Amino acid sequence: MKKLLAIGALLLVTACSSVKVAEKHEIKDEDIKNWDVTISKVIVEESLIPDWYGNQNPIYYLQKTGKMSEKDFNFLQTLPNKEEFTEEDRDKFKSLLNGYVSKLDRTFYLSDTNIKNPKGLVDKMVSEAPLRMANPSNHIQNTVATPEEWSEIVAFSQKSDLDTKDVKRLRKLLNKFIKRSEFFNETSWYGSEISDRLMEIVTIYKKGALTKLERNNVNAKALYIAYSPYLSELEKWDD
Repeated sequence: MKKLLAIGALLLVTACSSVKVAEKHEIKDEDIKNWDVTISKVIVEESLIPDWYGNQNPIYYLQKTGKMSEKDFNFLQTLPNKEEFTEEDRDKFKSLLNGYVSKLDRTFYLSDTNIKNPKGLVDKMVSEAPLRMANPSNHIQNTVATPEEWSEIVAFSQKSDLDTKDVKRLRKLLNKFIKRSEFFNETSWYGSEISDRLMEIVTIYKKGALTKLERNNVNAKALYIAYSPYLSELEKWDD
């Protein structure tokens, strides 16, 4: 019974989300005919960060990841050649569009393999932390990590290399950090770089309170920006 209720609730949420997307973008026949432009536009607008669609052409991303099946792609390709659309055509297109949008939500978190150079990463964090200029490392030391957590990072930096167990622990620490509301600090990150990708995060934070998922994802991108030479691209992180 509980399972049935849970499934019903999930279907209700999905249905509500679908209606909102369809209503929000007011899909017309001309939009359906230009399906590739429409899908790309909606995905860009509905994505929290471009990393949700791999910083790529949205259609290419959907195909590459299997989120757009060959069968669906073949159907979409028939749309520009139709003089008129049936209600079935309209409903199917909106259903596909809503499905693509619902598949965008990702919660990025590091796996062990996403840390390309663990020793280099902890060395950078520890060496930057004492600097007078604000930067991500001294912000993490002073505001994000507990004294015990930071001591672990310092201990890692004192080793000649990190073993599998060390990397696993480092990964767990970093994943904890990006879940915390105090992780990102605009001034500290400006000490790392000033770029469009950083301004994107600053803008998101200025819009107001973030959901748990949004905060995790934006902070994950902030972590990547701060230490990109040592981490895999965000698209390759687990979700």
